[in-house]
Amino acid sequence: MKKTAVLLYDSFCNFEISPALEILALAEKPITIFGISKQAIRSEDGLSVIPDATIDNFDLDAYDSLILPGAMDIREAIENKKIIDFIKKFDGKTIGAISIAPLLLVRAGLLNGKSFMAGVNKEEIFEEGFSESDLAEMVGWDDNINKPIKDGYIITGNIITSISYNFVKWALAFGKMVGIDIPAKTFGIQ
Repeated sequence: MKKTAVLLYDSFCNFEISPALEILALAEKPITIFGISKQAIRSEDGLSVIPDATIDNFDLDAYDSLILPGAMDIREAIENKKIIDFIKKFDGKTIGAISIAPLLLVRAGLLNGKSFMAGVNKEEIFEEGFSESDLAEMVGWDDNINKPIKDGYIITGNIITSISYNFVKWALAFGKMVGIDIPAKTFGIQ
């Protein structure tokens, strides 16, 4: 069975990916936690995680999917060429990105001209070097509050994106994308 890569970076949001990790565990699908180094990475809620591997050293053929959590401040990850190059390697594989993490996919060129959801408003991220054309198909935080997306996530090809409060729906859909169909009632959804 191929593995799922989970990329962590400083101030990652643990709760957003916990249901997805539980779904993978229930199906006994192996995961590998990646980081820039093997030093502990601290989540926004104070959890410290030591990566299994670094982004410099892995066999891409062993993986069929990638999970990217949101973060309190993702600027450092967006500006890190090594992280963006790591993400680019997963082009064509299943990718789940939640909250602000879809911006990593935009920076990697994997969402250009494609619909996606992100837990931020467009006007808040232009200063990060994103252009209007980069974000033309983005459904931002206020967009989703004012006119919620029916399923709570957007699937574009092999990529699924969502915002933080849809984390369980996003996780269940990501699971289905990698061949794991867990009943929604397992997570309290009817």
